[in-house]
Amino acid sequence: MISSPLSAILKKDGPIISDLDNSPYDELAEFDLNRDRYHSIYHVEGKYFVPLLDCSHHELFQYAMDHMIHPDDRLAHYELCDPETMEERLANAEKPGVLSTRIRYKLLDGAWHWTEEILVGGPAQGLPKGIVRVYVYDIQSQMDREEGHVPGMRSLERKWNELTGLLSGKFFFSDCQKLMSSRTDWAILSIDIENFKIFNDWYGREAGTILLARVGGILKQAAEESGGLAGYLGQDDFVLLTPMSEERIQKIYDDIHNLIVERGTSVGFLPAFGVAMMEEGISILDLYDRAAMAARVIKGDFRRRIKTYNPDMHRRTEEEYRILSDFQHGLEEKQLFFCLQPQCQASTGCIVGAESLARWRLPDGTMVPPDKFVPVLEKYGFVTDLDQYIWEEVCAWLHGWIERGHTPLPISVNVSQVDIFTIDVPEHMEYLCNKYQLPRSVLKIEITESAYVSDSSAVKNAVQKLRNLGFVVLMDDFGSGYSSLNMLRKLNVDIIKLDAQFLQLNNQDEDKGVHIIETIVNMAKTMSLPIIVEGVENGEQAAFLADLGCRYIQGYYLYRPMAVADFEKLIGNENMIDTGGFSVKRMQEFQVREFMDQNIYSDAMLNNILGAVAFYRWDGDKNLDIVRFNEQFV
Repeated sequence: MISSPLSAILKKDGPIISDLDNSPYDELAEFDLNRDRYHSIYHVEGKYFVPLLDCSHHELFQYAMDHMIHPDDRLAHYELCDPETMEERLANAEKPGVLSTRIRYKLLDGAWHWTEEILVGGPAQGLPKGIVRVYVYDIQSQMDREEGHVPGMRSLERKWNELTGLLSGKFFFSDCQKLMSSRTDWAILSIDIENFKIFNDWYGREAGTILLARVGGILKQAAEESGGLAGYLGQDDFVLLTPMSEERIQKIYDDIHNLIVERGTSVGFLPAFGVAMMEEGISILDLYDRAAMAARVIKGDFRRRIKTYNPDMHRRTEEEYRILSDFQHGLEEKQLFFCLQPQCQASTGCIVGAESLARWRLPDGTMVPPDKFVPVLEKYGFVTDLDQYIWEEVCAWLHGWIERGHTPLPISVNVSQVDIFTIDVPEHMEYLCNKYQLPRSVLKIEITESAYVSDSSAVKNAVQKLRNLGFVVLMDDFGSGYSSLNMLRKLNVDIIKLDAQFLQLNNQDEDKGVHIIETIVNMAKTMSLPIIVEGVENGEQAAFLADLGCRYIQGYYLYRPMAVADFEKLIGNENMIDTGGFSVKRMQEFQVREFMDQNIYSDAMLNNILGAVAFYRWDGDKNLDIVRFNEQFV
């Protein structure tokens, strides 16, 4: 465990400022929250990239977020130094008036350096209201020791990287800063090979090393031809300073792409190019930050592999951090809640259950749309906090509903792949049911199909454990992925929810859509799986599904998501509900002629259900010949 000035004195009663002042810190500054001012008291010269030493707190905060803090640590810095909430958080801290976190600051040479940042403020620490001090301590050597690295190796860095033949990090940035004044049309390219670790796993470390060396050769040649500079920052990260030319950049991309294609693969290992163009007064480090941000934006998007920086990228990142910070506050203040969308019998309209959906209402009454905050929570790995909160709220409501003497209808809660990889979902669901004295039958678990695709073994184990505990498991968004039929054959779910996209039919593809739905419905009946079709928006769709034999539907045609109080009023009328649960009418036994009817089952569906099949012809004597067979038989 890393020791630090703060951890050494946290148990001390009373103010700790004098103890911190006597410790060897690198930076000491003071925030005046009353006047939005930031003032540097002590600053180590020539170490950190800290160009703003006397400015407003908000200006420094935003500049640090954009330029001085490692991308992976920006959320931690945001949560520590957000000017809007700093005073309140200090007052409510475990040690009143003291907060801290560990983050990586940028050094002048462009490298990242571990520090501990400590905030001290408020009356509890003997400072006037609104005055906060920030101490920055160098903990790189401690981190190196904990991770098994040799402290001080950074200073031994060679100017030229032997593998790639390119300038090493700090030397590249130093030489670029000198070169940038020679012309005004420079651009920085941040280049990395996507999924490079997997490339090494597939083709071996030697192949990966050769690829890096050859990429270095391409960039070195490009730098020599354009009068620029090329650098290698470690791992699979390269950087190039070159006069701006879309044609030149495209050629460099194509040359690197062709190296990868030689291996017989392309898309998964494509290079990502971030481009930032020089502006008056901008430093090389700022320019590189912009290019790296542009490269991160396009990772995972295999249609666009070259992206030029624009200011909206900063604004989007800032907005995401604001959402994450506000979300944590929203949980504490119970701004998050759930609403319910009924699931109904297609033939009668009777309600058989409902899906719980997360909603967020700000104190001023403004609603934050789910498509705005849920993707951000998923992106940064905080969606489990939301899901656990909603699960508990649903269980608490179900408990209260039963306590008031009502018969409960089963409620679905959503489980994401992040949940499954973060916590023991079956164990947590069992804990909630025990805590609120709920029968397992009233809580249905919806898992999106994308989770099955990402890691089918982990999800399969979770599904089996949930079902063993007595929970009903639904596969949500069925049909949105690429392996639905195969997954249904392997996974033992109780209900499938048909993705709404199959109902968005137009004249051109209506026949195809109808056949897809018919095939899925017939297959589900064969497997005795109930189907809930979600996204039903009009009577025509509802009638079509009812004629097809779909028993359960969900969508705006019947009910929009509604407040819990409205749902209670709705199901308070016993004529509006069906407590029989979800069931499916089993199909009759197969008739051989059905196998020959191409209008009933697709080849893929039959192969998945039946496995190996062959037809033989026997002449009544000794001759037996195979007439027809499927792929599984082969």
